[in-house]
Amino acid sequence: MTNLDNANNWWGGEGRSQNRLSLLDLIGNETLSIELAALLWLFVENKTSILTAAGPQLAGKTTLLTALLDMAPRRYNSVLTQGRSEDFSFLDTTDAANTYVLVPELSDHTPAYLWGESVSTLFDALDAGYSMVATIHADSPEQVTQMLRQPPVAIPSEQLHHVGVVINIRLMYGERDMIRRVTAVTLIEPGPKFVRLAISNDADESSAFLESEQSRQAVSKRINADNLATLLTQREAILEEWLASPPNDAASFAGRVAKFYESNPSNTSE
Repeated sequence: MTNLDNANNWWGGEGRSQNRLSLLDLIGNETLSIELAALLWLFVENKTSILTAAGPQLAGKTTLLTALLDMAPRRYNSVLTQGRSEDFSFLDTTDAANTYVLVPELSDHTPAYLWGESVSTLFDALDAGYSMVATIHADSPEQVTQMLRQPPVAIPSEQLHHVGVVINIRLMYGERDMIRRVTAVTLIEPGPKFVRLAISNDADESSAFLESEQSRQAVSKRINADNLATLLTQREAILEEWLASPPNDAASFAGRVAKFYESNPSNTSE
């Protein structure tokens, strides 16, 4: 079990951890907007499950999740699943209310990933109060749930909302570098029901962020807050201040987050 305040804690594939990007870096390179980063901060602070989804490899799924986990309160711990060798013995030694389960990928592509009956066991753990961060190769939240419904996983419909928040990432190729953009953020509610929280379309430069009353109410309910607009404004201001005061590397960012929680103990209470 690992505490989530370790800025150097990388849980993706080997050889990709060097000089990893912070959330401030990802805002700076326009992977996501500052308002979306503020929203995701609130989700992580409230231990919401988050799944990053993209079709191609190297879309930045684990990079984004690792950056988001830097914003977790220090009381949260993490457990890294071991793919096909995972025996879930951590369920006997961890506190569900304060534990994120890290899943490098939900698939059968390699022995390091989780699939089949193991995913069913994972969702039973989510039912018991654990939360997860995970990646998957899928192009939409609907495809995510469709994949999880099918054998050999066969997650029942009444458990699919435990996926939590689905972040879709698009990988594009620019003149010199690969470009990554968050194209949609969706909250999955019981049913499952899909509540779109944010959409971005690079083709016509259009975007939407918590535009419907349904989306705002769904977020407020999920994070148990009746002052969502105020919280988002406060977090955006903090991120803007940090962006204007480098360094923005992962270690420095994690240190700033730790100081934030030290100065705001109400955000770290059980």
